[in-house]
Amino acid sequence: MRLCKNGEWQEVIVDDYFPCYPNGGPIFSKCGLNEMWVLLLEKAYAKLHGGYKNLTGGAPFEGLADLTGCPTTSFNLKDDKVRHMIDSGKFWDLVTHFQDECYLLTGSTAPQDMWTEQGTPAPGMDRGMMPGHSYTVLQAKEAKGQKLIQLRSPFGRLNWRGDWSAQSPQWT
Repeated sequence: MRLCKNGEWQEVIVDDYFPCYPNGGPIFSKCGLNEMWVLLLEKAYAKLHGGYKNLTGGAPFEGLADLTGCPTTSFNLKDDKVRHMIDSGKFWDLVTHFQDECYLLTGSTAPQDMWTEQGTPAPGMDRGMMPGHSYTVLQAKEAKGQKLIQLRSPFGRLNWRGDWSAQSPQWT
C-alpha cells in the first residue's frame, strides 16, 4: 500500500494476519462480507504509525492527509477566531467555497465518555450524535435564510433527531 506520512509517500507491505479475538473476528476494524480492504488498510496504517496502539484518538484531517497526500486543515468551533468567523458569516462562505471546489469535508464531535458524571447522555447524544466520531459532510446548502449541513454517519445506526431532522416539523 502507498500512504503519505509527513508529506512523503511510503510503500507499506503487509501480510494477511490480523489481530483477532480468541473466538474469531477481527479486534479492530470490521468490514462487509468477503471484504478485506478495510483490514489491509488499517494494518498498513498501523504499521506506518508504529502499531495499532498508536491509532487511537486520531483526527479526520490527519487521516485524510495520510491517505491523499494533500494538505489539510482543521477548525475548532470553540476557538475564538473561528467563533468570530461564524458570527460574521465568513465560516459559512468558507465551507460552501470548499464544497464548490470539491474538497473532502468532515465534521467531528469532541471525544468524551458516553455518559457524564451525572449519568445523563453526553451533549448531542439525545439528538443522535456520537461523541468522538467523525461525519462526512455531504452538502452545505442555504435556503430561505436557513444554513443546513448534511452529514453522513460512518455507522449509519443513529439518525439526527434535532432541528431539521427527517421527521422535523421545520420541513415543508
